[in-house]
Amino acid sequence: MFLEKAFRGENNRWYIYLLTVLLVFTFMSLGSLPAALYSGWRTGNVAIEIRPDSAVGLALVLGSFIVALATLFMGVKYLHGKRFVDTCSGRDRFDIKRCLFAMAAWGGVSVLAMAIQYAVGFHASLRFQFELLPFLSTGVVVLLFLPFQVAWEECMFRGYLMQGFAALFKYRWIPLVLTSLIFGLMHGSNPEIEQFGFWTAMPQYVLMGVILGYVAIKDDGIELALGLHFANNLLAALLVTHESSALQTRALFVDTHPTSSHWDTLVILTCGIFFIWLCNKKYHFISNNNLCKKIPRQGNYPPDSSTNFRII
Repeated sequence: MFLEKAFRGENNRWYIYLLTVLLVFTFMSLGSLPAALYSGWRTGNVAIEIRPDSAVGLALVLGSFIVALATLFMGVKYLHGKRFVDTCSGRDRFDIKRCLFAMAAWGGVSVLAMAIQYAVGFHASLRFQFELLPFLSTGVVVLLFLPFQVAWEECMFRGYLMQGFAALFKYRWIPLVLTSLIFGLMHGSNPEIEQFGFWTAMPQYVLMGVILGYVAIKDDGIELALGLHFANNLLAALLVTHESSALQTRALFVDTHPTSSHWDTLVILTCGIFFIWLCNKKYHFISNNNLCKKIPRQGNYPPDSSTNFRII
């Protein structure tokens, strides 16, 4: 089982988790330096956090997540002594078919929700801005680099940290709450928080963390959560952008007067429930893993020397 795999490898010493997290964020910061230098060259303002307004800038910003994901992989392999796939799935192999299903399900639900909101006037400020070459260059960068950003966030929050909290607290609901709150707070520096207000935007990030974490626990792995996350960010990068977006790209549409309210939180909740219903119809996981039941410790598994991240 997914959270029970927290007891595999070296997991009894809390400082190994702390060391791994510190190494991941340290090397991710170092990986952001090319983006900062590029920003300085273009604008004269050297900054680690920049809004990518070109394909090169977007690639450099997203490239830091490759470094972060590689560091997390090395920490799991050499500090915890176990397979990386054991931090991602309760199955022996990572199920790519689940990712693809979740991508299609969340993409369809999101597009339908946006179409309904547009039809009733909630997104009347959308403007079509298609330009072939900028859109194609953005699309290539997004398809090549965005998977690393999504994979790092899911492997770190719904995988590594969720298992770490599970080993510490022994109940499934505690890792779900903690990782969702940390996931939301990690996005606290996003421009959406400043534009729309903390108490308007932050609940949306935390709620997304809850949906992603709930699906990961119930389905015994992050595959569905990863597919949802990738579809969400892909649509944000290629379909609709706005001046307050964390990823400003040459998307098909631009929202000239972006707004946000607690109505958007309700929309996310509705879409999330529908998504969970669709996934449960396919994989029948709702009855799995009682969130309030204590996680059984099935022995302290020995270190696993196999680190192949196999795909089916």
